[in-house]
Amino acid sequence: MSDTYNLSQLDDIDLAAAEYALGSLDAQQKAAFEALLAVSHDTQVKVAQWQQHVQTGLHDFKPVAAPKTLWPRIADQLGHQPPWQHWLNSLKLWQAVSASALALSLVMALSPWTGIVNIDQQKVNLSALPYASPDLNYVMYNTDNDPAWIINASIAQQHVSVDTIAPDLLGASEVCELWLIVDSQEPISLGILPKKGRMQVTLNEQITSLPSWQKLMQEGKVVISIEGIEGANSGYDMGPVVSEGPWVRAAAGPIISI
Repeated sequence: MSDTYNLSQLDDIDLAAAEYALGSLDAQQKAAFEALLAVSHDTQVKVAQWQQHVQTGLHDFKPVAAPKTLWPRIADQLGHQPPWQHWLNSLKLWQAVSASALALSLVMALSPWTGIVNIDQQKVNLSALPYASPDLNYVMYNTDNDPAWIINASIAQQHVSVDTIAPDLLGASEVCELWLIVDSQEPISLGILPKKGRMQVTLNEQITSLPSWQKLMQEGKVVISIEGIEGANSGYDMGPVVSEGPWVRAAAGPIISI
């Protein structure tokens, strides 16, 4: 998994889902991705789709014998000297090279930017059918660049849920408060972020009474600030901001039809 992947960005989530399905994430990367996977239905959909692609590819790819000249060239490039015949005949080596080639082929063939999966010369159209009402995700990272809180908003169910992962330690009289800014109005408090466990908040009438509030919600901005133990008196009196940014729209991906 690339060190530049940011799980608050939809494109990176999709690429991480592909690597998760391929099993190419290391332990730390896998743990960070699974934290998001546990709370995001749409990320689960993405993983299921990639797993389907991988399984289809594994069934349809047929073994192809490598040219006899390939393995000596590999040995030369790796600096191996005779006796190298035993090394080249190692079953584990052949398995490792084959698995790497298959993973690379799948990543190239199933690239999300192509819109087409090419398996056995058959083109599979990944055209999207109408999306359901999207979930909105936001990930706040701690000072170690690991997820601190994962925030998920469901427009259909009109609530926001927060899962605590690994937030930085705060002072005894300090808390982090979650805010939502919609339509350039005063920030609306969604509550004090939990120091552990899960929190769920129903969207109040300040949000749902606005005209076209669903669209405004998607275009809204998430803000997290440090406050005293009771929180800020109003959105205009919030303390230092430690994280802010737009929602990531995690709409379910396209339905695959072959």
